[in-house]
Amino acid sequence: MLDIAAVQDIEDLRERAQRINELVDEQQAVMAELSRLRREAIEDLLRSGMTQTDIAKLLGMTRSRISQLLAGSGRKPERGLLSGSDSVIVVVPVEYAPYPEGKQRPVVHHEDTEFLERVTRLAEGVGLRVETEYAGQNDFIDLNRDGLIITCGPRQSPWLEQALSADTRYGFARDDAGWFLQDKESGEKYRSPQDSGKPQDYGYLGALPRPDGNGFWLYAAGIHATGSRGAAKYLADNVTSLYKTYKNTLWSCLVSCDYEPESRELTGSELLTPIQRRGTLPTTRKH
Repeated sequence: MLDIAAVQDIEDLRERAQRINELVDEQQAVMAELSRLRREAIEDLLRSGMTQTDIAKLLGMTRSRISQLLAGSGRKPERGLLSGSDSVIVVVPVEYAPYPEGKQRPVVHHEDTEFLERVTRLAEGVGLRVETEYAGQNDFIDLNRDGLIITCGPRQSPWLEQALSADTRYGFARDDAGWFLQDKESGEKYRSPQDSGKPQDYGYLGALPRPDGNGFWLYAAGIHATGSRGAAKYLADNVTSLYKTYKNTLWSCLVSCDYEPESRELTGSELLTPIQRRGTLPTTRKH
């Protein structure tokens, strides 16, 4: 319960204003999430066979109000697969390249730009705002944030290997022959066909627990950059079915994608392994 009296009792004017501002932001986030859950519940009731009139009577609303809630403002339930808030933060790798004048400048590879564009279209399509972050070699990324979608591979950010260990079924590994994806349960290794000259790559896609136990972050990364694009394509193409089946859970899979050798345009993306559910989303958040 929000203790408004305690806020009013703060004597320092600046501290009081700061605390009020924090509480307003928190309450707005809570209301946005509750509104999403209400709309989702109404849609579930419709699918169960109830009419909008039935639901209006159940909730003590008018039928026109139910219609308004369903119409929303372009915000779709599927956004819950990407974020627990009203935005996403897409993290892509960046390298630093020397220029003729001697200074190094950040460079984002074309395939990572395509990944960003695809995920941005997906997120905006379900009603989420999009922010972008760029991570350099060995840069630390704060995983304790809502709506985080990361595509940096473990070779770009080795510390990610530890975070990925939370997935007990699928993950990255390497040996003398290079990086590969693996099924930790069966021991099967999946090496990229691209390494042997074929226009195909593999990627990882899944929801992983935040270190603070307060939600999840999405990871979509390939053995090569093509696999990252393939994981993003699979996510975008299947977001509705993924949401319906795996909402509020931790899940992961390995994805295979094909591309046209000359243009490197993706021609398809499909499951390489079954999607595995690893339990419900952890949360310690209190409202």
